[in-house]
Amino acid sequence: MAGKKILIVEDDVLIAAGLEDIVTTLGYDISGIADSFETAQQLAPFSTIALVDVNLKDGATGPRIGQYLASDFGVAVVMVTGSPELIETDLSKVIGLISKPAHPNLIRDVLEYLRTIREGERGVPPGGMRLFV
Repeated sequence: MAGKKILIVEDDVLIAAGLEDIVTTLGYDISGIADSFETAQQLAPFSTIALVDVNLKDGATGPRIGQYLASDFGVAVVMVTGSPELIETDLSKVIGLISKPAHPNLIRDVLEYLRTIREGERGVPPGGMRLFV
């Protein structure tokens, strides 16, 4: 998908590689894989969509990263976490949340939904995705 650069924010190397494989198989480009707030900051300018885990190598910084990417760079952000119950902070800029492990079809549907709403159209959020906005 030309022009759609996906940032994967995940500190587990195997999960990150799995997500990268799914995303590239679907035809999207990867802007990079970040495992902390610092690396996410470095990749933010090159990203249009981000899949962000909650717990990273620098702690539970995922929600802060999501808000930062959305607020400062206009990135469409979906949290991808094995602990959805830990999301208690205000994530008004983050679009939604999906639980791990995420099936490739759900990742496909989430990316298609994000692409649609980024283009200003009304999309239908996929089943299995909790919306924040």
